Parts: sequence; structure tokens; C-alpha cells
Amino acid sequence: MKHETAKPYDPWQDMRKVFIPKRSRSEQNTLEVGVNNKTYFVPKEQLVEVPMPLWEVIMEMLDRQKIMEQEAAKDAGTREYAMTI
Repeated sequence: MKHETAKPYDPWQDMRKVFIPKRSRSEQNTLEVGVNNKTYFVPKEQLVEVPMPLWEVIMEMLDRQKIMEQEAAKDAGTREYAMTI
């Protein structure tokens, strides 16, 4: 009977799907992502598979972008509201 050893987990082999939207037509068609002193260019407006380390960075970037947009909308709404009083 052979004893099989489990392969160690390699996050670079763990592929995840991601979709990166464009916010405007003039925006670049790729997102530049840096991990471990290497730069990767991930296409926007396409469902693509990326390794787990890239996926984690992209998700963090998208979360931060969403928070910034929400804060900007909230601030704009507050200023508009203040002007109407």
C-alpha cells in the first residue's frame, strides 16, 4: 500500500474569477496590480481567472474604490442639502 503525501497549498495555483468594471470610457482597459514586486495587468470588462494573491489585492482595491465613491456621494449630497436650506 502506497502512502500518498498531500501536496502543499500553493496560492498561485488557486485560481479565482474576477470582473473589473470600467468607470468611464476613457479609463484604461487593464488594471495594474502589484504583488511581490511584480506587476500584472488584468483586463477590465471581462470575467477572468487570476491566482489567489492577485484576486485578494483586486478585491481590496475594488472595496476601497466602492467606499471612496460612497463617501464622495455622501459628501456631495450633504453639500447639496446645505445649499438648499
